[in-house]
Amino acid sequence: MNATNQHPTKEISRPQIVDAGSAYPHKPEKSFVKDRAAAFRALITPFSKRDVNNKLLALCSAQALCSVATLIHDTYLPVYLQDVLGLSNTKIGNLQALAQFLSNMSKSISGTLADLLTPARMVIFGTLLTTINKPMFALSGAVYATYGTVATVYWVTAGKVFDRMSKGIREAPSKALIGDLATESGDKAEGAFGLRQAMATFGALIGASIAGLAFQLSGQNYIITFALSTVPAVAALLLTLSTFGTSKDKSLAKEVKEASKEAEPISLKERIKGLLSALQPAYWQALLVVSLLYFARFDASFITLRAKTILPKSQLPLLMSTVMVLQAVLSAPSGLQAKKSLAERNKVLLLGYAAMIGADLCFAMSSSAAGMFAGAALVGVHMAMTHGVTLAMVASYIPTKEVPGIGKISGTCWSFTDFVFGIILAYSNSVAGRLSDMSARQFNAGNIGCFVGGSVATILSGLALLIFTRFGSLGREDAIVSTKRKAA
Repeated sequence: MNATNQHPTKEISRPQIVDAGSAYPHKPEKSFVKDRAAAFRALITPFSKRDVNNKLLALCSAQALCSVATLIHDTYLPVYLQDVLGLSNTKIGNLQALAQFLSNMSKSISGTLADLLTPARMVIFGTLLTTINKPMFALSGAVYATYGTVATVYWVTAGKVFDRMSKGIREAPSKALIGDLATESGDKAEGAFGLRQAMATFGALIGASIAGLAFQLSGQNYIITFALSTVPAVAALLLTLSTFGTSKDKSLAKEVKEASKEAEPISLKERIKGLLSALQPAYWQALLVVSLLYFARFDASFITLRAKTILPKSQLPLLMSTVMVLQAVLSAPSGLQAKKSLAERNKVLLLGYAAMIGADLCFAMSSSAAGMFAGAALVGVHMAMTHGVTLAMVASYIPTKEVPGIGKISGTCWSFTDFVFGIILAYSNSVAGRLSDMSARQFNAGNIGCFVGGSVATILSGLALLIFTRFGSLGREDAIVSTKRKAA
């Protein structure tokens, strides 16, 4: 009898059997809206404790404001360097290489300092440096008018390097701070990192849009556009200070210092030896795969320099907006799909590789506006399908437990990984500039050499992934650290 009573309930829930004039058909729509609202609340509240979640939202908002500030000046900085200051593609590539390298170096150092001074203090310090840095780009006009082109080149170079170093100083401590907040709340950190990435991408999208609007409304005035970057940077500093500049952080710093005094000192040689012995072959194979891919990820300024020969300058920010929108929308679904299995992970990565090759072909072979925007869209798809997934692949092979004799090494592993990636990105930008100049001067083909080189690097990374999956450790489920813990 109970079984028969359940059937009418199921039938009533179907909209097609209910009279169109009744009020019931509206319930599924309300339920849909409620479900979407609940999903959005879950997205912005990854931590169960309200005060901890408020701190996370403040941290992510500050990071997003810094992204807004950076994209306001970075959107047109490559064009300014080439059209106003007369820098070649090679020189711009070398500048980007230096900035990327120092950014990753400062990221490694700031992670160590965060252990000594607390992550919150390092986040505040990095945000302060970012705020101090932003007026440098606006002052480049005064430097140019007073001292000329050469002095302005050095000034902008210093500003760009300072900008990337301040970002590096914020980066590692902010990740550590999210980990601390997750521990305090008793929740997992994956949702918090996803929220951070989404808000940073959204901030970059807003910054690029503001840059394009300001550049157009100001009569294509670079200096006025650059000057606007100071506003969100100041807002980020005030938000960070109001949230994390408390006496509680000071007492936590004292506790960290006392704990470090009690710890038995370990020599650098012993730590390196223990680190190398604790890392399994799968880590090194994953590191090589991602390093090869990073050769194809030269700075976006090369896309801008290529596109400015085809598109009006006022439309250039739309390219980066296209990249960011697709990256923001597709990153989470790509990550969820890649988590299902190693086969799905590799499938997502290879599809992302195909998107990058398609993007390089669009930029290299097309001379139309549609080709430029198609290339930008494919770059967005590539970043969504590979950026988080490749970092997660490396992370899955990094030990999370304490190693006997040297303690936890996960932070040291990430410092080393960032150092390797920094060298790769620096060299890739330098090579991209040289290839672009070579294709333009020797072959009269325009600034397309970097995209040809990017396609080659992407193909090599894909081949390495397939080889290590078939013959190495990247195809073994038991090599993943989390799998080993479950098995234990």
